[in-house]
Amino acid sequence: MEDINKEFKEFEKKVFDTLIERNPAMATHFGIHDYDDQLPTLTKEKHLKDEEMVEGWLQRLEDFDGDELTEENRLAKKLGIHIFELQLFSMKELRLWEQAPFAPNIIGSSIFPLLKREFAPLGERLKSIKGRIEDIPTALEEERSKLEDPVDLWIDMAIESAEQLPMLFKLVQMMAKENDSFDEKSLSELNHAIDEADSAIEDYVEWLEGQKRKAKEDYTIGKEKFDELLEKRKLEYSSKEILHIGEDLLEKAEKDMKNYAEEIDPDLDVDEVLDKVRSHTPENFEEALGWYEEGLEDAKKFVVDNDIATIVDDEEIEVTITPEYMRNIIPFAAYISPAKFDEKKKGIYVVTPPTDEKVLNNYSYWDVRNTTVHEGYPGHHLQLASAITNDDIFRIFSHAVETVEGWAHYCEEMMKDHGFDDTPEAWLIQTNDVVWRAVRIIVDVKLSTGEMSFDEAVGFLVEKVGMDERDAEKEVKRYTQNPAYQLSYLLGKEMIKDLKKDVKQKMGDDYSEKFFHDTILFAGSVPMKYLGEIFEKEIESF
Repeated sequence: MEDINKEFKEFEKKVFDTLIERNPAMATHFGIHDYDDQLPTLTKEKHLKDEEMVEGWLQRLEDFDGDELTEENRLAKKLGIHIFELQLFSMKELRLWEQAPFAPNIIGSSIFPLLKREFAPLGERLKSIKGRIEDIPTALEEERSKLEDPVDLWIDMAIESAEQLPMLFKLVQMMAKENDSFDEKSLSELNHAIDEADSAIEDYVEWLEGQKRKAKEDYTIGKEKFDELLEKRKLEYSSKEILHIGEDLLEKAEKDMKNYAEEIDPDLDVDEVLDKVRSHTPENFEEALGWYEEGLEDAKKFVVDNDIATIVDDEEIEVTITPEYMRNIIPFAAYISPAKFDEKKKGIYVVTPPTDEKVLNNYSYWDVRNTTVHEGYPGHHLQLASAITNDDIFRIFSHAVETVEGWAHYCEEMMKDHGFDDTPEAWLIQTNDVVWRAVRIIVDVKLSTGEMSFDEAVGFLVEKVGMDERDAEKEVKRYTQNPAYQLSYLLGKEMIKDLKKDVKQKMGDDYSEKFFHDTILFAGSVPMKYLGEIFEKEIESF
């Protein structure tokens, strides 16, 4: 038994080392900095080799006798099979890699963390960035070999992102000029690399515009593949069942909003009360960023003072402006997780500035407070900073969306239940976000299966959530490339609440909120199906 468990851990390490060597951006994401000066290889040949490699790993993993593995390794085997099966389904069935040009986002997401994560002196990180910028012409050329069945909308999205990349390069240039350790030779090489990258981007955009002549309009995956994707995700619901859940939760949330609105001002209708609550806006975007930072401090202190969850050691979070290349798909805010192997578990909380500096309704006080719980404490930042304390390879790679997004959405309500921002105004905003997430379920299912058009999805968000049309368009663009992702927020939250009821019932007087929350936080971002198994074992040994 000892030999097979040793062999299993060696297999896990081989998988990890191989993926890191073949994916420089992934290495940086995990805090391994041996390849920081390289961009990923984007050729079709490399992608097909990756498919073959994952198929081999899946077969090898299935060959391990589960009866001879330790309990920990049995769970790791299940997770590994889940990860590989889902990855192969995406590669071989969904095939976004031959339909969507991802190079601009890959380039941006390879450079941005090197600017923001302070794992080494800035001068060293700038030299790595220089290396990645030097690779850009090759990467943009390589991707052309994959784009065989392009989608018109996705080409437009790639063009938007590509045209914003030079703004990121200008930021790099500015930081290099101000850095004492960046000598004249390195600065000259950087400037030359940026000139070459800018020229390559212009050629790439021109090539993409030419691809539009053969591009198709349809980006949907259809009901059959959508249901298969749900099965691969281990969600244990069909698309029909999830759609009904979304419709029921939308109806309930709209009723709850009426109740909170009446409590705030019985003489106004819901939309008027919502406008009244959202009229508490910052003077400018800079003040809004201050509200985000203040919200993080307040929420973290509340978690500690009320013993809601353990704050992992060496964590920190930085609020910053969303880089230009990401703004076409992130209308509000997003979170970039900390690196497993960096000394500091630093998360990056990006906030997108308004298109019109005078329109600051999206940054109203209670909106900022609710979003900060979701993205910061005890939401994404705390969960992902805790998850990376795991040493098992497959737990590190696991990123079950219903657990990650479900947890963050669950935290919005849970914190208010415990007394954080427990006001009718805060509840109204939080419930409006429930409406938004319920609408996401409906849009996700219908958009992905072809039952709803892009324009209908935008209109539904505008009508039901009161979202600005431009922001709604950015939202729906992201939805089209991520089938079954958006439904995970509210569905995941409801699954966590159901799990909580079950755990409470089994533990009785021994139950505590901190136990429940810490078990989720430190389990890793595993599918809810396996999270339930982890709780069973924790309760047995309690």
